[in-house]
Amino acid sequence: MKKYKCYIVDDEPLALNVIEQHLSKFGQFEVCGKSTDPIVALTQIKRLQPDLLFLDIEMPEITGLELIESMQNKPEIIITTAYREYAVEGFELKVLDYLVKPVPFKRFLKAIERFLELKLSPDSATVQGGGHACIFVKADRKTIKIELDDICYIEGVKDYVKIVLPTQKIITKVSIGNFFKDLPKDRFIQVHKSFIVAKNKITAYTAHDVEIGDMEIPIGRIYKEQFLKEVENR
Repeated sequence: MKKYKCYIVDDEPLALNVIEQHLSKFGQFEVCGKSTDPIVALTQIKRLQPDLLFLDIEMPEITGLELIESMQNKPEIIITTAYREYAVEGFELKVLDYLVKPVPFKRFLKAIERFLELKLSPDSATVQGGGHACIFVKADRKTIKIELDDICYIEGVKDYVKIVLPTQKIITKVSIGNFFKDLPKDRFIQVHKSFIVAKNKITAYTAHDVEIGDMEIPIGRIYKEQFLKEVENR
C-alpha cells in the first residue's frame, strides 16, 4: 500500500493534535512533520516534500495564504481554519479542500476521500522504479509506457501535459503540478510554471532560459534560484 506523507501547520498545538489523531486512523498516511511556526514550516516543507499539507490561515508573521503563494512545488493542500470567509480565496489558490475548525472526523473523512480519488484517478501518471525507471500515462485511449531516460521536457497546457521525447510528443490529461510530484527529483526540475525539464538533457543554460537541443525554455522568476542552485552543484 502506497504511503502518503503529510505535513501539518497550525499555530495552535491542540489543532495540530486533532489533525494528527484523525490521520492516525488511516494506514496509508504518515505525518512527516508539523509546526506551529509558518516560517519554519516553509523550510521543512521544501525539504520533506509532503504529498498533502494541512494548513491554518490565521498565523503570526505570515498567513497560510501567503505561505501557499510563496511555495514553488506545492503539495495538495487542505485548509483548516476557524474563519469561513477565506474559502473563496483559498479555492482561487487551488486548494483541495477547506475545513472549518473544530474539524469533525466525518468532514475530515470526506477531504481524505477527495485526496485519494485524485491520486487514484486513471488520468494520473504512475512512476515505476527499477534499473530502467519508466512512467505509464493514459493517452489516445490506451496506457503508454515511457522510459524516463527518453523524456526531454514536459510542457503544461491547462489541464494537460505534453511529454516531449526525441521522436514524438505524448499528451495526457493531468496538471503539471500533479505530474511533477510523481517524477524523481534527482532527474527532473521545474523551471517555469509551464515547464519541467530533464536535467540530463540540458545542453546549455543562462539565468533566463534553458536549452535542450534547439528548444529554448524560459526560467520563471520564482524557479530561478532553485534551478541555478541545483545545476551548479551537480
